[in-house]
Amino acid sequence: MKKIIVGIDLGGTKIAAAAADELGDLISEVIVPTEAHKGKDQVIKNIIKAVEMLVHSNRGKLYKLGIGVPGPIDYDTGIVIEPPNLPGWKKVNLKQELGKYFKVPIFVDNDANCAALGEALFGAGKNAKNFIYMTVSTGIGGGIIIDRKVYRGANGSAGEFGHMVIDPRGFKCGCGNKGDLESMASGTSIKTRSGEDAMAIHIKAQQGEKKAIKVIEDTAKYLGLGIANLVNIFNPELVVVGGGLSNLGDLLFKPACKEYEKHVLKLPARAAKIVRARLGARSGLLGAIALCL
Repeated sequence: MKKIIVGIDLGGTKIAAAAADELGDLISEVIVPTEAHKGKDQVIKNIIKAVEMLVHSNRGKLYKLGIGVPGPIDYDTGIVIEPPNLPGWKKVNLKQELGKYFKVPIFVDNDANCAALGEALFGAGKNAKNFIYMTVSTGIGGGIIIDRKVYRGANGSAGEFGHMVIDPRGFKCGCGNKGDLESMASGTSIKTRSGEDAMAIHIKAQQGEKKAIKVIEDTAKYLGLGIANLVNIFNPELVVVGGGLSNLGDLLFKPACKEYEKHVLKLPARAAKIVRARLGARSGLLGAIALCL
């Protein structure tokens, strides 16, 4: 009976799950609804259901289980502290809960760390030893890869790039900060500036509307400044940019790179390249498998 590794990307609306062999080669995938509104127990039942579907359909035996969860995680214990998209979850020991059912090694980590690890093993960071992964979407988060390993910090909260303050006079963030990267350079900041979501502004900018182009440029400048700060601090080989806003392409990246060049120091700039993530929306899922490898 073949050994199956299962990776789970736990989202607020759906649970994406994938089965892989011992080497991490994908075999099959499945999606089930999260049903977060029904509470913790139902979500855990749905995770178990997704795992069982993959194991049974591939006629294998579960070998390891990796799970990426949005929000802060205590990696060592597997405790999910308070994820924003899972109401009623507060200090839930997901590793322990699933361990009652699956008697295998279980790994639980933040979804951005998983995405960074996914890009490290299967994507843009495959050949890099040290790199920064940044996800730019409704909010901004990220992961830090040092010597091919995720750097989690003293208590697992490393990589919160979105809450680095870059303009104290700027917009207020949901975290309480004013002018942090998330409030100034994310999809949320595009809506704050324009009153419209990023997709609508993207369409208008593609059609040549000057106001829409200006909104993206203003957002991109802060993104470039944030990336320059990270390169100056970490001296990485790569900065891998993923998330929904990366789909704006050159509209975002050209002004971001122009601003980046103004603020990055010469020595770290020689080593660093800014590239788009290769795995897209599947980076977290593949990263959950990578946790097990």
